[in-house]
Amino acid sequence: MVAIIGAGPVGNHLAAQLCKQGFSVDVYEEHKVIGKPIQCTGITTFFLNKLMKPDDSFVINRISRTQVFGPNGKSVEIALPKNYIVDRTKFDAHLAALAQSNGAKHHSNHKFISSTRQGSQHTLHFANGKTTSTDILVGADGPLSAVAKSNNMYGQRTFIVGHQASVQIPCTEDLVEFFIDEGYFGWLVPENNKIARLGICSLDKPKHYFDKLHKLRQGKILEWQSGIIPLYDPKVTTEQDNVYLVGDAATQVKASTLGGIIPGMMAAEELTKALVTGKSYAQLWKKRIGFELWVHLLIHKMMLQRFHTQDYNKLIKLVQQPRITNLITTHDREFPSLLLAKMAFLEPRFLQFLRFLF
Repeated sequence: MVAIIGAGPVGNHLAAQLCKQGFSVDVYEEHKVIGKPIQCTGITTFFLNKLMKPDDSFVINRISRTQVFGPNGKSVEIALPKNYIVDRTKFDAHLAALAQSNGAKHHSNHKFISSTRQGSQHTLHFANGKTTSTDILVGADGPLSAVAKSNNMYGQRTFIVGHQASVQIPCTEDLVEFFIDEGYFGWLVPENNKIARLGICSLDKPKHYFDKLHKLRQGKILEWQSGIIPLYDPKVTTEQDNVYLVGDAATQVKASTLGGIIPGMMAAEELTKALVTGKSYAQLWKKRIGFELWVHLLIHKMMLQRFHTQDYNKLIKLVQQPRITNLITTHDREFPSLLLAKMAFLEPRFLQFLRFLF
């Protein structure tokens, strides 16, 4: 028996995969409604097609272009392989339904508190007073994972604050805007031509940076959708005594863009392989996505922690070259290592930014 704590995209994708392999799976969600509250920008790359079939029941917009602005207001526009904007509540519910159709059982209003181990069994304790036992425990319960804390797997974590609002604002429906500046990066992600998700991420002063961006893209705030995002840490323990961490709970997040849905779903597939074959889950997921997550982390450290205003402006100017924008168009940002190598080959001036690694 497998107990998964957290009914987000990663937990539900894992549940479906395990059920297909014959496992008995229970998914426990602390909230009454799967997918709420919303704490996500909800943009995924075209790579989603390789993990599941995107469905119009949850895809509310498709993006084919991005425009990236530097601090001086100059920008570069880049064509994109189609990106998906999803309604997170409907997306999570869709994945839950897929898991249930394969045999998973969901339990809402079950906030995980702790677990105790006796022999091969884990006893789970929930805030509603209920308890249950399981052979295998999986924490898919987000950046502050109670499963990780209860099993001494939490470690030392660093978090980025994501401060986002749904905003009523005129916008171009197929264009996502990004803003890079000292201390933060921001985004305007359109749901349609009248509503967008406007937000920033930063290590500190999130309200200050959001207000700064809101002055550039003024609109009526309809709803707040904020949260914290863990920075990838390759040292976090992700398997121990039949307890496993996956997704945000395992810090499996792209530190450059702070997207965690797709790497988390890929890690869920590797956990399924590990439980079927008896191989090491940590070795499997690190072989598939570990190096790319590390590259994303290096990009984050350079750009969000060490760049200054003039460095962002230089970067935008270099990227404006057609040979660079054409190159970026052909690469999926899930896997940045090959793209960065090709960019440096085509334009050696990108190598000047390597000094920020040291």
